[in-house]
Amino acid sequence: MNIRGALSAPLIAVATASAVLASTLAFAASMERRAMPVSSQQTSRTQTLDGRLVASGRKLFLMNCAHCHADDATGDEGPDLHGLRKTDARLRLLISNGIKGEMPRFAAKLAPSELDALVAYLDSLR
Repeated sequence: MNIRGALSAPLIAVATASAVLASTLAFAASMERRAMPVSSQQTSRTQTLDGRLVASGRKLFLMNCAHCHADDATGDEGPDLHGLRKTDARLRLLISNGIKGEMPRFAAKLAPSELDALVAYLDSLR
């Protein structure tokens, strides 16, 4: 085998891999464009759903959290919850697992959808 033949196989492999990567990236970009809202009607529907989620979260907050954090979440026994700097994942974890000696666990009491609503309400306080 000559040098030219020895170099052709790796170059063909690199060219093929580059073509596959380029088509994969193009496909991913087209899927991302499809996932974006295309009208203000869809955006307002999302805001309505978020508004319902926040309202549901407030109701859960009043039933489960207000006795320590006050009805307006400004704090009483528990801390003020306005302007929290925790991620949604961290908030879910704290609510689910509680804080030993400070806050009860809610994992057995709240369903995942209720946790989502409660976190949405806490996000609205930021």
